Amino acid sequence: MRDEENIWNNDNDDDDDITQEAVTRFEAMLEQQRPTYFDAEEFELIIDYYMEKNDLQHSREAVDLAMEQHPDDTCLRIKNARQFLVENNPQKALDLMFQIDGSEDEEDYYLTLGSCYAALGKHQQSIDSYTRAMRYYEEDERGELYHAIGYEYQCLSLYSKAIEYYKKSLSFPELINCYITTGKTQEAIAYFNQRIEEHPAETESWSALGDIYRRLDRLEDAIEMYEYVLAIDPTHLWANMHLANSYYDLDRFQEAIDSLHEAIDHGVDTSMIHASLGDCHYRKGEFIDAKNEYNQALKRNEYLTEAWSGLGYVYSDTGNSSKAIRFFEKAYRLEPFNDDHLYNLAAEHHKINENEKALEYLLEIEQQQPNDPDLYFFLGDLLADMNRVDEAICYLKIGLERTENEPTLLYLLAYLYLERGDKQTALGYLEEALKAYPEYYKDFIEYNPELISNDIDVMELIDQYK
Repeated sequence: MRDEENIWNNDNDDDDDITQEAVTRFEAMLEQQRPTYFDAEEFELIIDYYMEKNDLQHSREAVDLAMEQHPDDTCLRIKNARQFLVENNPQKALDLMFQIDGSEDEEDYYLTLGSCYAALGKHQQSIDSYTRAMRYYEEDERGELYHAIGYEYQCLSLYSKAIEYYKKSLSFPELINCYITTGKTQEAIAYFNQRIEEHPAETESWSALGDIYRRLDRLEDAIEMYEYVLAIDPTHLWANMHLANSYYDLDRFQEAIDSLHEAIDHGVDTSMIHASLGDCHYRKGEFIDAKNEYNQALKRNEYLTEAWSGLGYVYSDTGNSSKAIRFFEKAYRLEPFNDDHLYNLAAEHHKINENEKALEYLLEIEQQQPNDPDLYFFLGDLLADMNRVDEAICYLKIGLERTENEPTLLYLLAYLYLERGDKQTALGYLEEALKAYPEYYKDFIEYNPELISNDIDVMELIDQYK
């Protein structure tokens, strides 16, 4: 589910004692396995309580019992539909909504209906439903609705309308994405400069300008914007992180370190701050400091994959592949769909000549990302190292079909054919590669400088495209 869930999660009763009393009775009923009656209002409180805690098992039990005891209550039927939504069954939720008379609880009805349509990718119907819900809110209460409508317009590639609603909701990251997608970066800069003139202490506008400049690779300008943010609010986490990231991208690692320590001095002491410090020390070759910072990050958040990976890189660079593998495996278990972890594992196993294991990881990537050109290059390179040249060539040709003749694959194919003595085929692939990316010829020569540099035909062909 996306952000529109938050729109209809506003049923909180101010009286926490009443909610807790109802929840306590409900949990006692479950524990003692004895039927207990709750009125409809109590069920609303119980369901909302578990929904807010993301305890879907208990919210499902509460919804099912509510439907048994109050099958005709409109509000509870809507909550039943919401339960199916958060259980990732939007079609069932929508079917239930069609069985409800929305006139009794129109506000929640149209919000939930809009969320159902959104989850099913029916963007215009979602917009229509959210728009009908709008009349039940004052202008200063419509932020989440404006954001949800903006998102649906963005999904429809109606960026002008999306921009209109993101402005109303003050959803600046999404607004920036729409401006940049449509090539209207100058318009975006002008918009945020105008907001800054009107609201000079609005840190989010300064920060948004910094984000735009970062996206445009104007890192010095981005740094200036983030520094303005921190002059207003030194504890602004986003600005602290992106100021350091901007220094990092400029290879100014000590300045990044200094800015992160300044953030810590102002009380901004998070796991990501320490992971970023670890990255900076790693890039400076200060491996002990890097390990210390990554471990500090993990003390604060043991599920932070950036820190586990960072430790893996440190041990890899210091020649301890067995420890590097252990940390990369931990990162992979936390993020099984992040191919970077699989590439790292394959590389480390290759380093210690566990090539079959490295091959397993690369083939796992193929299942997830069959169109990734890097995959086929590494597959070809690894199989060639394993003296399985025919398989290497086969995978490279598959890669060429799936990546529309990626030049790096053409260069590697040319080299493998040259190495096995099939010069004519090698020259054919080399010429294709040189036509697409002639500047890569130096990397091609590095495959085997002695073999390639001493081949007159190959060097003459390269000279034609230099």
